[in-house]
Amino acid sequence: MEPRDPTWGRRFRCYRGLSMQTYMIRGLALLVAGAQAVVLVAARDSARRAVVEPPTPGVAVAREALAAVGTPYRWGATGADAGGGFDCSGLIWRSFAAQGIWLPRVSYEQARAGVAIPRKPVALEPGDLLTFSRVPGGPVQHVGLYIGGGNFVHSSGWDRGVVVSSLAPGDPKGRWWWRRWVGVRRVT
Repeated sequence: MEPRDPTWGRRFRCYRGLSMQTYMIRGLALLVAGAQAVVLVAARDSARRAVVEPPTPGVAVAREALAAVGTPYRWGATGADAGGGFDCSGLIWRSFAAQGIWLPRVSYEQARAGVAIPRKPVALEPGDLLTFSRVPGGPVQHVGLYIGGGNFVHSSGWDRGVVVSSLAPGDPKGRWWWRRWVGVRRVT
């Protein structure tokens, strides 16, 4: 059974009972965690012992947001509200609040938080806020959190809830987000 086999995904899902999307999300979470682990193993003290440091605030915020993947969308919600769920800015607000970092509650105010970073994929770090507009170049109406590897987590809407999406212009779905991406803010 090869990954290029058209039935590979179905066989894999049946074998474990989980969807490919679930495995991809878990892999992205490990990627974010793994990037930090490489830094931790490389750091040593004067006695040549491995130094264990906590993750950077951006990585910790990204992990918090990834933990919400699969949570339903709920307008105006921050996850702790009755019924649970998140809207886009509520997910971001809750992820930062869990790390003790205060942010405004709504997306257009979050778009002014922190420091502006060039809108270039190479400049992005886990934990950066990505702001979007329904109309390319228009006002901010949606916000997501960069998690690494050209992907971001966000509460997408009524039909999808909290998901991981691509920002890659070469990916058809990523291209849609790329065209609507209006800015980056670094809060951590």
